[in-house]
Amino acid sequence: MAKQPSTLTFLKPEQLAPIRNLNLRARLIVEGTIAGLHRSPYHGFSAEFLEYRPYFTGESTRFVDWRALARTDKTFVKLFEDETNLYAHVLIDKSASMGFGGKGRMSKFDYARTLCASLAWILIRQRDAVGLAAFDEKIQTYLPPHATNTQLKNIIVALDAMKPSSETRCGDSINSVAGTLKKRGLSIIVSDLFDDPESIIKGLRHLRFKRQDVILLWIADPLERDFRHDAPLRMRDLEKGDYLDLAPEVAAEYYHQGLASHQSSIESTCRELSIDLEHILTTEPFQKALMRILRKREKLF
Repeated sequence: MAKQPSTLTFLKPEQLAPIRNLNLRARLIVEGTIAGLHRSPYHGFSAEFLEYRPYFTGESTRFVDWRALARTDKTFVKLFEDETNLYAHVLIDKSASMGFGGKGRMSKFDYARTLCASLAWILIRQRDAVGLAAFDEKIQTYLPPHATNTQLKNIIVALDAMKPSSETRCGDSINSVAGTLKKRGLSIIVSDLFDDPESIIKGLRHLRFKRQDVILLWIADPLERDFRHDAPLRMRDLEKGDYLDLAPEVAAEYYHQGLASHQSSIESTCRELSIDLEHILTTEPFQKALMRILRKREKLF
């Protein structure tokens, strides 16, 4: 009998790129990921009534949904934000540099928003409150955290409508979101981190000061990690539109030196602040990346 291939081999970025429906794409990824985990991250909650919880005999009837009782002959209590397991914010970088993708590959932004939709799907299915912040030079879209089906729909619709544009102010945007947070929670940042590392570090420190558990997902195209060329180059700045002619050997040397320094600064800070940092290439199957994140965060997911 032929051995069945692992589900991890199915949902590669190039296979999902033709699926334009982000909602469907995220569902396929989540369902495949859950099938590959040894235990479900849903904590045993029902996915049918996300805005309600069952009424327990003896508790106050103050928040009973009497209309639902009349319709279904079942007693449910309205779910309020304070009853959710977790408050989470997903921060996604929509700057122009995120629009880059190597030939035949999904762009960093398409990969990032598919990953964000999948994470929101999982969090809301386990009845956690999730919000969304999309930024380039500043916060362009903000949805405060909620734990309802409607919120999941709103997040996916917002992500689906976004296009990468403008320069990035990643650090300033992280700092801005941190300034609005009132409760302890989880912040997931999805970005290529093409910004001044000191600014990014300042934002990360602010999040930790605001009692946030932070997951930093560093998205990159393989070309950005292994920059090589043997012919003269003409480079275009995706955010400013400027062109620059470069000698390939010199360009590669300086690029790798700069990347190593930038990466070292961010990684050192993440270790210091106990921030989970994940490097994700856009060629990595979605399920593999998602499962790696979930398995490290089993206490929350």
